[in-house]
Amino acid sequence: MAVINSIRKRSGLLIGTIGVAMVLFVGGDLLSGNTSLLNKQDTTVGEIAGDKIEYAEFEAMVRKIGGDQTLTPEQMDDARNRAWNRFIQNKVLFKEYEKLGLSVAPEELFDQIKNNDQNKVLNQFFTNPQTGRVYEQFQNLETGRLDNNKVLLYVKNVMAGDQKDTWLPIEDAIRLDALSSKYTELIKEGLIGSSFAAQVQNTEENQRINLSWTGMNYSDISEEDVTVDESDLKSYYNKHKKEKVFQQEETMRGAKVAVFSVNPSPKDFEDANNEVANQIDAFKGAENDTLFVYQNSDNPERSFNLFGRYELPAGLDSLIFNASIGSVFGPYLLQNSYNISKKTGVQFVADSVNARHVLLTLKPESDTSMLQARADSIKIELDKGADFAAMATEFSEDFGSAQNGGNLEWFTQGKMVQEFNDICFDSETKKDDIVIVTTQFGIHIIDILDKTEEKEKVELVTVTRLVEPSNETFDEAYNKASAFSINNSNLEAFKTALSEDQSIESFDYSTIKEGDKVLGSIENPRTVIRWVYDNEVGKVSEPFEMGNQFVVAAVTSVKDKGTLPFTEVEELVREKVISEKKSDVILSKLGSFSNLEEAAQNVGKEIQASNDISFNMFSITGIGPENKVLGIAFGMPQGETSKAIVGENGVYVIRLDLIGEAPEASDLSFVQDQIKRNYGSRVDVEVFEALKESANITDSRSKFY
Repeated sequence: MAVINSIRKRSGLLIGTIGVAMVLFVGGDLLSGNTSLLNKQDTTVGEIAGDKIEYAEFEAMVRKIGGDQTLTPEQMDDARNRAWNRFIQNKVLFKEYEKLGLSVAPEELFDQIKNNDQNKVLNQFFTNPQTGRVYEQFQNLETGRLDNNKVLLYVKNVMAGDQKDTWLPIEDAIRLDALSSKYTELIKEGLIGSSFAAQVQNTEENQRINLSWTGMNYSDISEEDVTVDESDLKSYYNKHKKEKVFQQEETMRGAKVAVFSVNPSPKDFEDANNEVANQIDAFKGAENDTLFVYQNSDNPERSFNLFGRYELPAGLDSLIFNASIGSVFGPYLLQNSYNISKKTGVQFVADSVNARHVLLTLKPESDTSMLQARADSIKIELDKGADFAAMATEFSEDFGSAQNGGNLEWFTQGKMVQEFNDICFDSETKKDDIVIVTTQFGIHIIDILDKTEEKEKVELVTVTRLVEPSNETFDEAYNKASAFSINNSNLEAFKTALSEDQSIESFDYSTIKEGDKVLGSIENPRTVIRWVYDNEVGKVSEPFEMGNQFVVAAVTSVKDKGTLPFTEVEELVREKVISEKKSDVILSKLGSFSNLEEAAQNVGKEIQASNDISFNMFSITGIGPENKVLGIAFGMPQGETSKAIVGENGVYVIRLDLIGEAPEASDLSFVQDQIKRNYGSRVDVEVFEALKESANITDSRSKFY
């Protein structure tokens, strides 16, 4: 019953992924946050195909998807993405489905539920999110996969009762998934690999040419030989600004951030040392060490340990091993904490154990007594000589090790859960013993295959005091960050101060998107990102508190979607203009020529050969990646010498020496099939990206979350 209730509660969230196409519309994960921005006049979350999505409408969809559950921040983020996805489905995809007359008949829906054990919606719905496996009562016992007959029985019971509302959203999701699959398959089936395309591909892959060439690289010309002024840059920019290299496909901003980390001060270390030192006498006299640790230690769960020689801090090792039981040592600094430890005993234990096991999973609905009886019966059979590997393969629910006869290989202290670890390393447990233990995962029947030699280890109980920044330390860091912000309130001063004070960490981020939720190592950076998008270039922020850091940000660039402003691309334009000016110098040196030999003589370069070149090659030997040269070469007749070719890296003259014929393929059907598959593999992404672009989608969720 517990599983059924769990499934019902998840019905809203599990509508989830209904085809790859749907997921592609989600513009990016957005952090959950407060709704204080609702006080602003603009309450539009986004716009899809001309329709505005208002905040209240969007939140209603989020609540519908989330159901009546209390969601974690990650689940809320997921629910918002699913809600956004749903609006796009309704306003874009469904219109496409309607135009084509696509639908899902009840018989098709029934067939998915009854016969498709790979249906992703059903598998998501009937899978335990903690284990990643199908719930046991919905498993096919032979395959471990979803059992559609059990699913069908569940659906019939739900629909016959008063819980049908928990199933209908899942049915909806299955229908949407089927529609999406029909749509993409319909497009894929309309694509072909024509015989002409197959012939072209065969030629491009297999035809080879040989060419001779000469020329000069731009690096051969000194920058002192060219003059570039502001008018050259502006002229080039105005002439070429519509080219792709100067277009920004997505709005981005740049920021430089100064990070003032809050680290414990020497006084914080001293205070932590004194705090734990003051507990030594009480620790010595404590009658219940466990109670004392849980009342006084910052990390009680890791306070009880066994240590071998040379595993303790230098200086303590021999001291502790030679001390009497009940002795207390410390304080000593270890892993950013001060510790005092009490020696409570000595054991002789192995360093490593080699074991195998059979796991019987303990589930909320399991009958514990029956499961224990089953474990006992398996142990009896093993004690009689039954094959352990065969028993593990048949009965173990640890499917990873079951495939290897239950073998866990060698493991050291602390690698397994506590109860499993304790019984395996217990000095009373010997090689070849078969023992039973219960852990959080279930009941384990363990076969001890081998153990390393037992060595002396000391039992220590430790009280830990973490060394953390005090309020005074936080105030000091804040004051430093605040003074930096006040004294360097413009971008130039901000950069100068950072260059002069190398002790301040700083980072440059040039591609910040409005919906980003990660910004380097800055903790929960949404506040900083929102500030960057609310301010203009040159603005410097007040300090933001981010965990154990104070961050001061300065906006360094604004790259709005569309043509980038000249100031953002000035350096790139300068590179292009310099190359253009150098090409003029090289062209002047080339002058007029009637053959390749004259061209080589004019520029003072030798003639070089590049052979066995195919059209699909990325680079030409000796020349490099020059697509313009490659394209011209494959369009020339054999024996012809080209005019000067102004490329990306230099100016070249080529002569086509030999055109090899591509071997004729007796059967191009394989190439045609390959072309069709390649087209088909692009459908899920490119078709829906095209629909998305035509819908003019504006995602403004980052203003609110």
